Amino acid sequence: MNRTPPISFHRIKVLLVKELTQIRRDRSLFGILVIAPLFQLMIMGYAANTDIRNITLTLRDNDHSPQSREYAQALAASGYFTLTPATGPESADGDRLVASQAGLVVTIPPDFSKCLVNRRPATVQVLVDGADSNFGVNGLNYLQKATRLFSARLIRLENTGTVPPPSVTVESRAWFNPRLLSRYYMVPALMGVLLLVTTMLVTSMSLVKEREEGTMEQLIVTPLRPVELMLGKLLPFVVIGFMEITLTLGVIVGVFGIPLRGNVFWLYAFSGLFLLTTLGLGLFISTLVKTQQQAMMTAAFFVLMPFVLLSGFIFPVENMPPAIQVLAQWIPLKYYLEIVRGLFLKGTGWNELWHPALILLLWGIGILMLASLKFRKRLD
Repeated sequence: MNRTPPISFHRIKVLLVKELTQIRRDRSLFGILVIAPLFQLMIMGYAANTDIRNITLTLRDNDHSPQSREYAQALAASGYFTLTPATGPESADGDRLVASQAGLVVTIPPDFSKCLVNRRPATVQVLVDGADSNFGVNGLNYLQKATRLFSARLIRLENTGTVPPPSVTVESRAWFNPRLLSRYYMVPALMGVLLLVTTMLVTSMSLVKEREEGTMEQLIVTPLRPVELMLGKLLPFVVIGFMEITLTLGVIVGVFGIPLRGNVFWLYAFSGLFLLTTLGLGLFISTLVKTQQQAMMTAAFFVLMPFVLLSGFIFPVENMPPAIQVLAQWIPLKYYLEIVRGLFLKGTGWNELWHPALILLLWGIGILMLASLKFRKRLD
């Protein structure tokens, strides 16, 4: 009766050393795996910023009064706008929005000061570039906020009665991100996206590269079993993945100043679960294609794009249609982003993160089992 020989960890170790040596000698691959993610994190960390500042505001003052100048100064002092005076006919104001020369066009009417002196409401006209809805909504909110502050200042200056008018005061405090900077929300998530891109892409091309370069024959004649060959191919990228996590963690905390409020042990543990899914996906793709170009195209179009768009990295999943929300529940990157953002921003622990961690574990085991079933130690 034939017995299946046990797995040889010595053979796996030899293959692991061989793969790491190849990666070390291949300077271009080493740069793609280690240097490129750090460079992308630095660039994207500053670029992935949804905070809207320095909005170009064209101001047309048809009143030319002290009150209109004070209003213009209040808009400039808000810190959200870069004011430019309107020139030319008023009918051309809309063309400024078309040509992207201004995000907002504010027109102060000729009776602006007269209305204020007579204690009547004064209305200003605002044209806003709504091509980007997020920009339009935030621009109007900033303008309304600056206008409310200007109105409150006028009320304080002109209120001469002994009894102040009734008012409602709101005292607010933002938890986890006191300055409400989008960088705190976006930069930690970049760790997951970069980890997905690097480990999955390179893994998907690893076995295909062996076929293209003709070295698969050498592996076939070795005593390596399929499971040993698979482990030997995946473990080097596990090492590189944890190396990337360490380097990106240093950049996030040291360069961007985003504190890690959670336990660093949980960060590495949950990242290991996420690596199961990315490496499993890469290995599964390598069993479906025959060339590195096919592997790259398959990974980019069928994994990277839907994963990034449906994971909540850019767009909140809650704002998506119900059918798309159901589809998003099958995206492992979604759960890793929940974990990373929770650890960095809120300091959450096991009690809050066990559910996404369990899904990542099941996802990783499932895709690795599927890839191993399709994996065959042969050329075709």
